[in-house]
Amino acid sequence: MAGSLSFSRFAVLNFGLPVTLLWLLLCSLPATSFVEIGARVKSRRPRMEPKSDTLNWLYSLEGRGEIYKLERMDQALALLGNPHLKLNAVHIAGTKGKGSVAAMLDACLRAVGLRCGLYTKPHLVNLTERTRIGGVEMAAPLMLDYIEQLRDIYERAGLALTFFEFTVALMFLYFAEAAVDIAVIETGLGGRLDSTNVVQPLLSVITPIGFDHMERLGYTIAAIAAEKGGIIKPGTPVVIGSRDPEARLTLTSIAARRQSAAFMIDREFSYHSHAPAHRFDYHGLGLDLDKIEIALAGPFQHENGAIALAALELLRGQGWPITENAIRRGLAEVSWPGRFDRVWQRPLVILDCAHNELAVEALLQTIDLELGPTIRPRLVFGCLEDKQWWRMAEMLAPRMQSVVLTRAKPKRPLAPEKLLPLFARWVPSQIVHEPLDAICEVMDQSAPDDVVLVTGSVYLVGEIYPWFLQKGGRRALFPEAEP
Repeated sequence: MAGSLSFSRFAVLNFGLPVTLLWLLLCSLPATSFVEIGARVKSRRPRMEPKSDTLNWLYSLEGRGEIYKLERMDQALALLGNPHLKLNAVHIAGTKGKGSVAAMLDACLRAVGLRCGLYTKPHLVNLTERTRIGGVEMAAPLMLDYIEQLRDIYERAGLALTFFEFTVALMFLYFAEAAVDIAVIETGLGGRLDSTNVVQPLLSVITPIGFDHMERLGYTIAAIAAEKGGIIKPGTPVVIGSRDPEARLTLTSIAARRQSAAFMIDREFSYHSHAPAHRFDYHGLGLDLDKIEIALAGPFQHENGAIALAALELLRGQGWPITENAIRRGLAEVSWPGRFDRVWQRPLVILDCAHNELAVEALLQTIDLELGPTIRPRLVFGCLEDKQWWRMAEMLAPRMQSVVLTRAKPKRPLAPEKLLPLFARWVPSQIVHEPLDAICEVMDQSAPDDVVLVTGSVYLVGEIYPWFLQKGGRRALFPEAEP
């Protein structure tokens, strides 16, 4: 919409990233604010322009790295009047599905008529995606105002926050000042020491747990579950969506120590999938719903839907006016871009943020059910160096028609040269280092009946998504708020 400002995580200056990969439309700023990019950009790429000084400053905080000390968040939020303590919140952690569960909860709570805040991480295209109220991205000029105000407060206090700490503080303040009825908050990494873990929620939700971020969370399922279980608060109920025996034992032990009622999949609640139909049945302690239609593709979303319904059932028990009609309407209308996301039809282009073994397994299962087990897509793949990339390659390679390997910028990209031998054993493979060049080349090579799959990293999907948004005449994934 006119007068709005799009942000991109890829517009990080002074970090060695090519400016020609930035897709920004600073429509709300006067013409004198624009500076032409010197590099020559291919006409088939989105027009890209630089960011404001405020955004440059915010992204410069990424140079401070990641710090996991909740005392810093306590201090930062105290300077703002502790806005997080004013929120009714649902707090979500997990290895797989936490974003989808968050989106489903938000959709159902909005269908009730509640003013719901939703915080998710990372964003795909616009920074404002992370912080939404009523399904609408935070107005870009308003976000700039918040950044400038918080920067002044923290610089006066001598508190040097990281990028994630700063954006979490901004989210808490925005939701509190907007007086949301309820907020759904997704953790960033882990749980125990995550910057969001200062919130005092109505309930906690932990989705399936697997191997990811092991260098931070540990190298066993029990260790990872213990970190995720760090969001369980004393006396506060928790929904556990993991089926792994080690994870279940760890999480239920934490819940017992903290006297938190545990509501666990296959024990207090269950579901039956009608895949390949986008439909499932839910059976809980006090809620039974049959033939629930869900807008998101893949049987794994039925599991996520059941986890979301368990959380909604607990909220109903706390007195929140959540009706069956609202649940059905919310799940039928939920949107969560980048998850088996069909962004183009001929050729069929699917963007999927699968970035670990659990997610790749779910993706391949979804391809079988949605498209057929004989379908062999043209793959564009890139991932981060701290992932189990060899396992993802082993799972994907035998199912593909051809592979283009690229770099999943901006954070810790794995050199595609490391991936090439793994894919080349199975399928014709090549390297195209720039993601936009990679998708352009694959689209040029594809016949109308081909399937193109882009996966391996949230960051890779985020770099390529704007190309398809522009082709479709859009600039954002979600509605943009009025300034």
